Amino acid sequence: MLQTMLFTSLPLLTAAAYLDPSLQQQKPLLDSKPASSRALTLTLDQNLHYIFAASDDDFTRTRLDQLQGPLVGYGIEEVADHAITINIPLNSSLKGTATFSSTRQAALWPQSTDQFTWTPQLPLHTLFMLGARIPMLDIGIRKDGMLTMPAKSATLDLSTPYIYVPKGIWDVLLLATTTEQQARDGEEVLYVDCGALSVFPDLVFGMAPSECGGGEEMADDVDDGEEDYDEDQEEDYGELVITPGQYVLQTPEGKCMLLARNADADSPPDVQGTVSLGWAAVRGREVILDRHVGRIGFERSV
Repeated sequence: MLQTMLFTSLPLLTAAAYLDPSLQQQKPLLDSKPASSRALTLTLDQNLHYIFAASDDDFTRTRLDQLQGPLVGYGIEEVADHAITINIPLNSSLKGTATFSSTRQAALWPQSTDQFTWTPQLPLHTLFMLGARIPMLDIGIRKDGMLTMPAKSATLDLSTPYIYVPKGIWDVLLLATTTEQQARDGEEVLYVDCGALSVFPDLVFGMAPSECGGGEEMADDVDDGEEDYDEDQEEDYGELVITPGQYVLQTPEGKCMLLARNADADSPPDVQGTVSLGWAAVRGREVILDRHVGRIGFERSV
C-alpha cells in the first residue's frame, strides 16, 4: 500500500522539484486582506497603462489612476471608508490587483503600521487626486555613496510608468546606467543593459513623517504652497527606496527600458519640473490608497 502511494505521488514531487526558477522567484505579495474584500484585475496594455474592468459585465477599460480620484462615473460604488490596496508585480507579464476593503477591515491589518511608510493625512476634499502632493524632505541617488537634493513634494501619478526626478539626480542616473536612445512604437525611449542592473543605483525619496501634520494644518499648507517641518522630526522620516528592478522594465522583446525621466525637461508643459512617481515606483510592493483620511501607505520592502 505504501509503495503504491509513493508511486502515485511521484509525478507531483517531480514537478515541484523542477519548477521554473523564474516562477519560484515571483514571491507573492502580502496577502492580509479579508476574504470578503473586492478585487479588480489589473492588466498592462501596449501603451504602458494599467487598466481594469470596473465590473464583470463591463466591457470598457478604466485606467488605474482613476482610483486616485472620485470613483463616481467609473462603475465603482463610492464608499467613503474604502481603502484600496494596489499590487503591481515586478514581472510585467503577470496581472496585478486592486483590492477594496473598508477602513474597519484595514485597521486589522498587522503590517499597516510596521511595514508601511505613510504620508501625512489630508482630507480628500482638499485635493482632487489622492497623492497629488506628497510632502518630501529630499531626493537622492545611492549606490556606494549617497547624493541628495532638497525637495518639498512629489506626485503619485499611476497614469504613467515614469518616475520624474530633478535634473541633478537625472544626470547622475544617466552616467550610472549608460543609456541608449531608440524608437519604440513611435516614441523615443531609453534602453539599458539588462545584465547590469546589479550595479545600478537606487533612487531614494525621503518622505516627511506622517505625524508631522494633518487635517486642517495640512490643508492650509496646500492652499499657501508652503510646508514647515520641525528639524527634530527629520530623524523619524521614512525612505521610499526605488530599486533598479523597479525602474527598469524588460519588454517582451527582451530589451530593458529605463522608466525614469528628467522632471525639468521631459515633463508635460503643465507640470514642468514636478517630481512625480509613476507606477514603476510601486512595482513589487503594496501601496494603500486610504480614501477615508486621505493618506497613502507604501510598503517598505521590495
